[in-house]
Order: sequence, then C-alpha cells, then structure tokens
Amino acid sequence: MKFRRAMLIEPYKFDIFEVDEEPGPGQVLLKITGCGLCNWEVGFFRGELNFQGYPHKLGHEFSGEVVALGPGCSKLKIGDKVSALDRGFGGFAEYRVTSELVCEKLEDHIDPRYAMGEPQKCIVTVIRATKPEFGDYGVVQGCGPMGMWCIQGMAGNLLAGLIAVDIDDEKLAMAKNFGATHTINSKTENVVEKIKEITKGHMADFVIEGTGVPALLNSAQDMLKAGRGSRLVLMSSHHDVCKEFDFRKAVDRGLQIIAAHPPFSENEKDDFERAVNMINKGIFKNEEIITHEFSLDEIQKAFETLNQKPADFMKGIVLPQKK
Repeated sequence: MKFRRAMLIEPYKFDIFEVDEEPGPGQVLLKITGCGLCNWEVGFFRGELNFQGYPHKLGHEFSGEVVALGPGCSKLKIGDKVSALDRGFGGFAEYRVTSELVCEKLEDHIDPRYAMGEPQKCIVTVIRATKPEFGDYGVVQGCGPMGMWCIQGMAGNLLAGLIAVDIDDEKLAMAKNFGATHTINSKTENVVEKIKEITKGHMADFVIEGTGVPALLNSAQDMLKAGRGSRLVLMSSHHDVCKEFDFRKAVDRGLQIIAAHPPFSENEKDDFERAVNMINKGIFKNEEIITHEFSLDEIQKAFETLNQKPADFMKGIVLPQKK
C-alpha cells in the first residue's frame, strides 16, 4: 500500500516521502490516528541523536486503526483501535506496518487519536519503581505532561498527600484538577517549608523529579524525610551533566535514588498492557493535556514548536489524517 511518511532528512529539516509497504506474517497495517511529539526526539531533530542515518524515521508514540492483517494474525481484527509499543519509529505517517504482538486493543469509547500508550507505559514504569505505599506523602516536581500523568495515576485514597510543585500557576491548577491534594509554586513559595507544613514535619516519602533540570536534584533532596524509605525517583531525561550533587544530603537521609527509565522496567510489555488498561479505564486523560495539534504536512512546524516550546505548550500531537 502506498502512503506518505515524514522523514528527517538532515538536522532541523523534514520532508514527506511516498512509501509502499504491506504487512508480512504476524504484522498488521495501521491507519495512524495520532502520534505524540516526544521531548526525547528533539535530540534527533537537532542532530544530537541518530540511529538510522538520513533520511530518519521518527514518531514512536502512535496509535491507530487496523486496516489489514498479515498471515498468521489472530489477536486483532480489521477495524480494531489499538495503541502500539514499537521502537522502530515511523509514527509520523499516514499508515504504519507493525507487529501484532506490540499492539494493545483500545475500548470502543476511546478516541484513538489521543491514546498514545507509550508515554503512559513510561509512567507505569515510574510509579511501579516509586512503589507508593499506603499513607505516603508524595511530591511530583515538574507539571509537564509526564508529571500530570503521574498525578492522574496516583490520585485517590492511597496517599496521605500528593503534592505538585511547579512555577506555573495554570499548570498547578490543572494538577489540582487531576488529583493533587496540594500545590506549591516554587517561584513564589518556600517549597521545603511548605512541605514541612503540609506533612506536619514528616516531609515527603518520595519525590518524582520531572523537570530534567540538574540543579533541581539537590532541592528535591531537601523535600525528603530521613530514613531508608526515602526515595528520589528520576523520571525526566537529563541532557546536561549534573556537576554539583550534594551526596551528603543523600547519606544523611539514607536516600534511595532510582532512575526509573525504560531499562529499569522488569517487563516493558507488561507495563504497556497496564498503561492501555488505565487508558481504557479513563485514569489517563490524554486529550485534556494536548495543547497543540498538527497535520502531517505541518511536521516541520510541529518540531520547531516542540524545540522552542511556547509558554502555552504542554503536549503536542501529529494527526496524520488531519487535512
């Protein structure tokens, strides 16, 4: 089948190509309904990362509808809406051939355009790594999309307090709406004193660090209690070296530092299945944090926007079927 795919042809430059692909044994052909713009892929756009040479496929947060089945497929049927966990990129396209085994079915009531799945799989990994316990006080530092999904995933009756920290009052209001019990603007408030007040001196049992700013790792330590159960969970990617990390604070607290990235997962497929279950259940509310939508022909503008991030940017998505 012939269709169009966006390809990065050199740093900072995309082009659209026509390709011709059919599903082979055990594969399905998806009509791509949506593909998320991921901060990690900015490194490819800038030329800092490259796995395939040029032209380079991008797009790994994709979902779609099954339109053709290769020989031997038995899990899915034509018309099924699915989210996929495929590391081969190629989601910025009208269609995508992928293995049936990496697809998880979405319920009929779910809009597949916003059911990305892959980033929520990462959130499942983070929360399972954090191991929130009944009655814990937890902090999410940084209310970008990943922080918001963490709050959505942990909201409810498990924690004594779920505290969102950011410098943007609008994001903090959104975090409160998603289930944060308390919010702190670190630009205008003393975060450590505020956490001490909220927790009645207990301090946080865990902090999920979602800013990716090395300098904030030290301040995250100050939010935590002393004791073996104190954990600092690194959710964001760190592109810059953290030149100053005061390990004396970690030693004083008996702190656990957990890098909760994909290699930490014991079973990514299981994490992905759990993520899609939570999308189907309505726990992950993806559409509510999408601020920017682009057509496939706007892929260049999409990545330029992702690279520069205007003040109102939260999460962007490419809708290949959008004209």
